[in-house]
Parts: sequence; C-alpha cells; structure tokens
Amino acid sequence: MIIEQLLTAMIGVGKWLLHNQRNVLEFSLVVASIFTHVLEARQNIWSKILAFPIAFMNIYVYSVRRLYGKVVYSIIFIFFNLYAYLRWKGTTHRKPVKVSRTSYKVFLSITGMSILGGMVWRFVVGRYFNISSYGDDCYLAFGFMDKWLMSHKKLERWMIALFRYIVFSLACYQKGAIMLSIHYLILSCIGVYGQIKWYLSYKTMKAS
Repeated sequence: MIIEQLLTAMIGVGKWLLHNQRNVLEFSLVVASIFTHVLEARQNIWSKILAFPIAFMNIYVYSVRRLYGKVVYSIIFIFFNLYAYLRWKGTTHRKPVKVSRTSYKVFLSITGMSILGGMVWRFVVGRYFNISSYGDDCYLAFGFMDKWLMSHKKLERWMIALFRYIVFSLACYQKGAIMLSIHYLILSCIGVYGQIKWYLSYKTMKAS
C-alpha cells in the first residue's frame, strides 16, 4: 500500500513537471542550487564553478516571475562569483582565503551601504516601474553584502544569507512560485548547516 502511494505521488509529480516547461526549469534550478549551496557550506571550490550556469538560469526564471531585484542581483552576481572563485582558489601571489571574522566597523559600513542601496532601488522601481516587492528589494539590497562576505569567507556571511533566504521565500510565495518558496526554506536550513561548518573551520584555524 505504501509503495503504491509512493509511486502514485511520484507519477503525479512527474506529470506536473512535464505539464509546463517552466516547471521543469524551476525544478532543475532548485536541485542544482541546493547541491551548490551544500558544496559552498563545505567550502568546496566547485560551488563557485557551478554557480555560473545557475546565475544565468536565475535571470530567466525570475524575470518570468517578475522578481526583478533577483534578476539584477543575478547579473551582478556573475562578476562577484568570479572574484569569489579567485579568492577561494588562490593565485600565485595570494593564498586561498580562510574563514575569518569581520570587524564591527567593516560590518556596519557594508550594512549601511546595503540599506542605502536597497532604498534607492525601491524608490526607482517603485516610482517609475511599479514592480517593487519588499522581499525582492531586501534580497537585492543585502545580496551584495552577502556575496562580499562570502567571497572573503567571513563567518557572518551565513547569518545574512539566512535572513535573505527567509525573506525571499515569502516574496516567491506572494508571486505564486510555491516551489521556489520551498526552495529558499531549504536553503535556510543549509544556511544553518553552513554557519556550523564555517564556525568549526574558524575554530580549528584559530587553534592551530
């Protein structure tokens, strides 16, 4: 009985995915994103490589969903990710970056710039394009702060990411993108996992 119910559910999910090409693309994006975030939590350099095709998928998927803050963020993220790849991998003149803490002065500075940038973005798109969404705007505003912290492997990165994932999950839900909303709830759980893994790495480095 249980096996039959499981097969029925799997068939139902398969039909739902095949019913719309957008569903297939969103499902593929969700799976790839979850896998990449797990690698990132484990500080695996492949997370930076896989993030490139995911960013291009994001541009299409979220433009269809009219979450344009995410679209703009995804475009700029491509350059951020290249910088992060070089920092994580290291070069002939610079060692690979290690997990560290951010000074309060720097943290407050980039927080202030993120809030200011988010206010400017909300004013522009809200006044001239009427497409503003609080969750989408917040995700974009703190996205650059998140990626700067990620690029430098700052321990505070996962706290910002956790906040962004929860907020954007609500934004996706408001747009009717239930699968994407669940996706960001899963990423929130990965954010907790990432915070633990990076903290342990930081403690090990401090002890050595």
